[in-house]
Amino acid sequence: MELSEIIKSYTQKALEHYGDSATKKFYEFLSNKEFKTTKCKKCEKPFFPPRPFCPHCLGEDIEWVDMPKKGKLYAFTQQERSLRFGKPDVIGIVELEGIGKILTRINAPFESLKIGMELHLDFIDVGGLILHQFTP
Repeated sequence: MELSEIIKSYTQKALEHYGDSATKKFYEFLSNKEFKTTKCKKCEKPFFPPRPFCPHCLGEDIEWVDMPKKGKLYAFTQQERSLRFGKPDVIGIVELEGIGKILTRINAPFESLKIGMELHLDFIDVGGLILHQFTP
């Protein structure tokens, strides 16, 4: 079995075991290159990561909304050792208007990045699993 098949199989098993309905739906959207999260219909607050209930009012009447496709780089780093996205890849925190800060891969050389720079949504295929990332 190839490494990409192992990663895909492991990820699917992890989602089935640990993922709630919102997590599973989030990855379905990503597989179609859609970046969405959940929003409470009662208090009208969006939240990330997506959940099947509102973390603000605990309501369960939620809807899916598009996430912003642009953000600002808040922080970034590299990991010397990692299962996924180790050096020279960059991981960072991107601030999205109306959502807050999210952890994501940054698709750029470490040396080219500056705090506060504008980034836009992009996607990466990791062994058949589509994930979000941001690019300057």
